[in-house]
Amino acid sequence: MTITEVLVPAQQVAWLPWAVQYFFYIGSAYGAAVLFALALFFNHRTSHQLRTALALVLAISAMVGPLALTAELHQPGRAWHFFAYLTPWSWMSRGALLLPLFSMLAVVTAWLYLRSDLRRLAISPSSLARLLSRLTLGNWEISNGALKIISLLTLLSGLSIALYTGSEVAVIRSRPLWNQFTSPLIWFVSAFLGTGGLTLLLLLLLPVKNVARQDIRFISKTLSFSALLACLLFPLWLVNGQGLSLLNHDIWLWRTGLLMVLLLVSLLANYRFSGGLWQMAAMSLLSIAACWYLRWVTILDVQTIPRYDAGIYPNPLDWGSAGVLGIVGMAGLWLAMAAVTSEIAAPTDRTNSSSSFTQASQGGNHE
Repeated sequence: MTITEVLVPAQQVAWLPWAVQYFFYIGSAYGAAVLFALALFFNHRTSHQLRTALALVLAISAMVGPLALTAELHQPGRAWHFFAYLTPWSWMSRGALLLPLFSMLAVVTAWLYLRSDLRRLAISPSSLARLLSRLTLGNWEISNGALKIISLLTLLSGLSIALYTGSEVAVIRSRPLWNQFTSPLIWFVSAFLGTGGLTLLLLLLLPVKNVARQDIRFISKTLSFSALLACLLFPLWLVNGQGLSLLNHDIWLWRTGLLMVLLLVSLLANYRFSGGLWQMAAMSLLSIAACWYLRWVTILDVQTIPRYDAGIYPNPLDWGSAGVLGIVGMAGLWLAMAAVTSEIAAPTDRTNSSSSFTQASQGGNHE
C-alpha cells in the first residue's frame, strides 16, 4: 500500500475585503432605492428630511460601491474587459451592464429630488454655494408623477443589482454555503440594515436635528423587519450549506455568536428607539456593524473553509490598502461625500402638496 500526500500551495482568496465593501455599499444603495420610492409614494407619512437623507444615501452609496468593486478586480484592465468581451451566461458580465445603469439612475433620481434645494443656494452669501446652485441646469420643473416613475425605474434597477450580486456568488458550486437559495435572500434582507444605519447617520448631518416621529417609526420598522428576517435566515443558511459542523471550531463559533448577538440587539433595540441624538448614533453604528459583519462572515470567512482538506485556515486581515486601510479609506470617502452633500439640504421641511409645485423663489420642491 502506498500513501500519497497531496500538498496544496498557498493561494489568495477569491474575494478580498474589497468585495465585502462592495456588497455593503451597493446593498445600502438598492435598499435606499426601495425605501426612497416608498417614502415618495407615501409622502404624507414621511418628511422631506427623511427623503433627502434616503436620496443622498442612494446616490453616494451607488457611487462608492462601484469604486470598491474596481479595486476588487485586482487589475484595471478587467473592468473594460467585461464590456469588450460580453459573456451573457455570466452573472458578472450581466452585472457590468446592470451596475452602471443603476448608478446613473440613482444619481439622477437624487439630483431631481434635490434640485429645489440646490436652487435655494443661489441666494447664499457663499460664492461656492452660489456656484453649486448652477447644478440645477435651469429653472424647469419636473412633475410629481414623473419623479415617481423615475424612482420606480431606479427601484427596479436596484432589484436587478440585488439579483445579480446574490446570483454571482450563489452559483459557485464548490462552496455549499454559497451555492443555495438562502444566500441571495440573506444578503438582500440585511441590506436594509445598512440603508437604515446610513440614513440615520445622514439625518445627524442634516441641518435639521429634530427628526419627525413618523420618520423614526419608518426607520425603526425597517430596521426591525430587516434584523428579524436576518435572524431567521442566518441559521437556515448554515443548515442548508452544511455549515453546522463549523460550530465545532472556535473561530466560527465566536464569529457566528457575535453576528447573532449583533442582529438580536439590533432587533430588540428598535422597540425602545425614540429618536434621541445619542440613540440615533448608537442605532446607526449598530445597524451598520450588523450589516457589515454579516457580509464579512458569509462572504469572506466562508473562504477559510478548505474544499479538499479538513480544518479551518484563518485569513488574517491585511493592514494595507487591501485590508484595514482600504476599509477606512472607503468609509472616509462616504462620510466626506455625505458631509458635503448634506449642506445642500433645506433647513426646514417643505409642505406636502399633491397638486403642482411651488415656484423656485418660494423654495418649493416636488411634493
